[in-house]
This record gives sequence, structure tokens and C-alpha cells, in this order.
Amino acid sequence: MVGVGLLVLATADFSRAAEGIAYKEVSLGVQYAHISKTQGPLSIHVVRFDYHRPDLKLLSILGRETIFGLASVRKEISALPPGAGQPIAGINGDYFIMKRDLYQGDPRGLQITEGQLVSSPGKDACFWLEPAGRPRMGIARSECKVLWPNGKETPVRLNELRPPDGAALLTPILGPSTRTTNGLDLILEPEGPGPWLPLQANQTYSARVREMHPNGNASLRPGIMILSVGPKLVSQLSRIEVGMRLRIVTTLSPDLKGVQTAIGGGPVLATQGQSVQRPPGGPRNPRTAIGWNDRDFFLVVVDGRKKDLSIGVGFAELANIMLELGCKEALNLDGGGSTTLWLNGEVANHPSENGVERNVANALVLVRKGSRLGKASKTEESAKQ
Repeated sequence: MVGVGLLVLATADFSRAAEGIAYKEVSLGVQYAHISKTQGPLSIHVVRFDYHRPDLKLLSILGRETIFGLASVRKEISALPPGAGQPIAGINGDYFIMKRDLYQGDPRGLQITEGQLVSSPGKDACFWLEPAGRPRMGIARSECKVLWPNGKETPVRLNELRPPDGAALLTPILGPSTRTTNGLDLILEPEGPGPWLPLQANQTYSARVREMHPNGNASLRPGIMILSVGPKLVSQLSRIEVGMRLRIVTTLSPDLKGVQTAIGGGPVLATQGQSVQRPPGGPRNPRTAIGWNDRDFFLVVVDGRKKDLSIGVGFAELANIMLELGCKEALNLDGGGSTTLWLNGEVANHPSENGVERNVANALVLVRKGSRLGKASKTEESAKQ
């Protein structure tokens, strides 16, 4: 457990306890509370901070800085570059492909990290920060496509498994190679002075085919994109050749141009101060969620699958917890064995897989800008004493 003096509030009535939660400041402008509910039992961890503070920033990060680089939340945070700021707290992020296949680690939904469009949105809701810093939540739609010289258009997936009859745009953040089979990998380089990598949302990129790999699994080198075309689609297209010019459009709806941080999740738990109605009960599991009101963010983890510590919650109960904490909006993230809260250098909760952290695809981490990695503030040092 993290050495910040856990605050335990034992009660059978969470609604009464929530009104008087005694948070402890663990870093300037950042507060933490551990709530122990005897009925259940439940163990709830909450990090609260004012998102209007200019020195605090919420980032989405990848394991080992690539989609194929699954890592624990602890290791993802330890790999942050010094310029990212001093990490204070972090939680696991989106659902991802867990099974051992070609694209293990691929996030199920949207991810934007430091402005780079990493993964296109899926069917579920996602969270993002507008360029001005205002939090948003909702369904985002991908309208990404390639425009061929003959005027035809083909929808493209982004950094995910290419279907046999479709196309996928793959960038170096995916990993060392495309891992594609069959079909045709088109190595693209910039055509003219327009925008290029890192890829961003709601942009148009002019490209030229530099090389073609008919057997797939082309190397992803810095400065290039690869358009991977499935074998069934290749047979439907006009002649493709080296030197061909085409355009890549990364349209997302709503328009997310300029967004620096986004991550997928779901389902939506609460909106406009009201719970999204779901049947009570349901499977109890460890859960992770993010919520907010007009001033504060709440990073929340509920332990589960431990009968003597915490049995976990269903979505309806988690929604009520988020509302009681003061959230107006709340989104569920990946849970189960992925549920992790990292705080000031240590894991604060009890991961359900025998206390062992699961390797996950991505995470949300709170950092303090202007502080170098590994140098805690005076407030942080005093909180540990």
C-alpha cells in the first residue's frame, strides 16, 4: 500500500460517508482518500484534483510507448520522458485485445497522446480534453479514409488489424513492423510541405507510394506511414504502383482537431448529474472510472474479487458512487484484473490477480508540469512522512 496515511471511513451507508470524506493532500492541489465500506465489503480509492490548475496535466500514455508494448501502469509511468513532468497519480485506461494474437495490446477505442492520434474510436464512449482543457465524453465516430488518384475512397482503420477486404493505416507507434500477412503494404512518404507524422485528428495528408511489400509485415520506420491493403480489396482497385500519389484523411466526428489527450472506455455511468439507468445488481468486479464536475476531476478505483477486503461493484452501484463523490459526468474504464491506482510511486489499491499488476494497453496519468521526473515536491515529501 502507498505510504500516504490512508484515510479509512468505515460505514454501512456510503451516501452519508461521501458528504464528509476527509481527503488528504498528497501533492499541491491533489487529494486522496481511501473509503472502506463495511457492507459488501468495499474498498474505494479516490484521487481528486482541480483541473483548472495550469500546473496539472492529464495525459494518456502507452505501455513501452508502442501499441504492441503492454506494461503495468507502474512501468508505463516509470517510462515517461523527463519532459512530461512529475507524475503524481495514474489509473489504467481502455479495454484492449488481451489474447495472444497478432495485435495483442491494441486499445479497443480512441487514444490521443500528446496530440498524436494513436487509435481510432470504437463503438463505446470515450473521454477527451478539449484544446482549452474542458473535459468531454461521448461517442466519437471515425471517418478516416484514403482518397485514391481515380477519385475513389476507401475507409481505413488506424493502427489495428487490417480486414481482408479493407485497409488500415499503420504508423511507427504501432511497433517495429505491421505484422500483416498477404495483401499489400504500401510504404508512404510525404508529398510536398504539408502535415505529416505524428498523425493528428482531422487532418489531410498528401502522400506518395515509395515502396510496395506484396507479402506484408513491412518494417515501420520513423518518418513513414504504411497503408496496408487487404488481398480482397487489392483485386478491386485500379493498378497500384510506386510513385502513386494519394491522400489520407483522419476525420473524427465530433471534430477533435487540437485535442492533446483522449482515451476510450465505456459505458457512460452518469451525465448531467444523473445516473445512466441500468438494472441494479449485475456482476461485481473491480472497477476503474473517471468523473468530473465543474471544478474537479475524480480518478476512482474500486477493488474487487476479495471477499474479506472488497467484493467489487456493478455499473449501477459504481454510478451512484461517482455521483456521491460529487461527479456530474462519469465514464467507466477497463476493470477486472486491469484495475490499478498508482499514487506517488506506489500502487495504492489491491489488484485482483493475487496482488500482481496486469500489463495493460494504456493509462491516464496526472503530472505536474515544470517538475522533472523523480524529484518530488515539498508537499509530496511531507505527505509521505
